[in-house]
Amino acid sequence: MRDPRTVPGGRAQLATSLAEAVVGILLVAAVAAGFALAPVGGDADTADSQRLDRLASDALSVLAAEPPTGSGISRLTAACRSESAFENEREAVATRLDALLPDSVAYRLVTPHGRVGFPPPDGLPSGRADRQTAGCAVTLRVWYV
Repeated sequence: MRDPRTVPGGRAQLATSLAEAVVGILLVAAVAAGFALAPVGGDADTADSQRLDRLASDALSVLAAEPPTGSGISRLTAACRSESAFENEREAVATRLDALLPDSVAYRLVTPHGRVGFPPPDGLPSGRADRQTAGCAVTLRVWYV
């Protein structure tokens, strides 16, 4: 019997183990290239801003649920009632925000009747949360210091 590989026009077969090895090498190379070329972590400023947005939203939610120093439904509704009511709540709001937010985060809470906190810096990632309460808009901005 003749070897088909030596006959002109005969077909030779590739060893299965060799084909499996080539496919395996290509698979490993594709996975390695995927890790090497894929962006890792995304944009740091965007991630920081999203984290800060959540912090601001959570802090406003807590202030909206807490009883006020004076009269009213919540600390935020009392601060929105008038300038004198805001002055009554100012220290309690500042103390509560200092307790709620991490030490590495500064804040500025703004209502039509006053502001609490620090002026926000330009050029830093910041988070923001807005809330409507008792016919008044409250905005809380937070940023890393």
